[in-house]
Amino acid sequence: MPSVSIMTSRDLLFRLADDKPFAFRNGKPIYPSRLYADLQRTERLINPATGDILVTCKGRYEFSLALLASWRSGKTVILPPNLHQATLEHIRRQHTIANEFGDGFSGFAGATVAKDDDKPFELQFSQTHPALTIYTSGSTGAPKPVHKSIGNIFAEAFALKQVLAWPDKPLVASVPPHHLYGLTFSVLLPWVLGIPMVNECPLHAEEVIDAIDRVDAGTLISVPVHLRSLLEQKISCKPIMTISSASVLDRDIAIQWQEKSGREIVEIYGSSETGVIAYRRQLSDAGWIPFPDVRIGTSEHGLLQVASPFIHNSEGNIFQTQDRVSLLEGRRFQLHGRADSIVKIAGKRVSLLAVEEAIKRCRGVVDAAVTAVPVQGHIRDMAIWAAVATGEEGDVDARTIRTQLLPQLDGIKMPRRIVTMKQLPREENGKLSREKLMALFHKDALP
Repeated sequence: MPSVSIMTSRDLLFRLADDKPFAFRNGKPIYPSRLYADLQRTERLINPATGDILVTCKGRYEFSLALLASWRSGKTVILPPNLHQATLEHIRRQHTIANEFGDGFSGFAGATVAKDDDKPFELQFSQTHPALTIYTSGSTGAPKPVHKSIGNIFAEAFALKQVLAWPDKPLVASVPPHHLYGLTFSVLLPWVLGIPMVNECPLHAEEVIDAIDRVDAGTLISVPVHLRSLLEQKISCKPIMTISSASVLDRDIAIQWQEKSGREIVEIYGSSETGVIAYRRQLSDAGWIPFPDVRIGTSEHGLLQVASPFIHNSEGNIFQTQDRVSLLEGRRFQLHGRADSIVKIAGKRVSLLAVEEAIKRCRGVVDAAVTAVPVQGHIRDMAIWAAVATGEEGDVDARTIRTQLLPQLDGIKMPRRIVTMKQLPREENGKLSREKLMALFHKDALP
């Protein structure tokens, strides 16, 4: 398995021995000798012409091949915010693309090519190499490009290895590898830990449990909406290391998961620009705990400011988030939501996050997202709209939800529009883009 170490201030060195699987695909192990052979073949596919490599592989093994071959060829990898055709076409117009590795690239079926000796083979990279161009999720506007060096992304993986106790077992992830969360936790982290990754990306509850059972996995990388689905399906939750990120984990999910599995979920807070910032086990930790190399502070308006080795120098020495926080003792902090989650309606401050949480507490609601939109009125200049998911067998409508909200929300906090559906059109990483959210309110049948 990979043994990854920083040898100098400039270089990062992989050593891969063939005594442990690098990955599992369809339940079958793939050893480093196979990786070595496939990597040589993949490198021969790289176009030496000027340009970047667009990688959209869904399988983690093929994704790993594309990354390693690109970096060994001196290329920068572009990871799109989603796999929609319009998004990919936009990226092709904005960048010079030398190669694309996507669904048509599935590794190689040929026989393993043996090396000349039994020594582990080595892969060496400069920490300053421009490794990635990734994109923000678009949940607060149009996706924007973010740059990362080899040093940025591996410093992040090493920090995760150092701080948390990881099982020496395979890792399953229900998030795709082309987002920073999926890349860091389901690809780079297994490399650094020396544990096998599971190639597939199971989404449905039964598929997740099957993937865990098939390889006796010790870690699950997921998002809150998928964890809620696992609980609702009443499927046995094994006592494995469970990581959640991409959105706030509701406390009821944290409680139920601990009751059913015997272990707390570890939440990760971060962003595309900053990488990981902090972690917590919300049932036992008083506040968020920054990772050791992350320095935090606040602006005059109470917004979190971050400096860390995970941030590319193009973002400046200090990155200011749009998240409101209060600092606690012992370098910890409390999150109070995004600055734009507090809006003024009829002169009163309203927390959109609090409204969203109230809706999620309603009977029959499995997911919700709210936004504030400008309106023309004698009193209100803004109104709250809510998109609500009620599941496959949902039996609640907008009127029922409003009735349940009456004891919780006063007049200006009550959503003026509520649209219901089976599920929200979240991306594979659990995020809901603002564009998709607003589109839900412009369909023909609005309540």
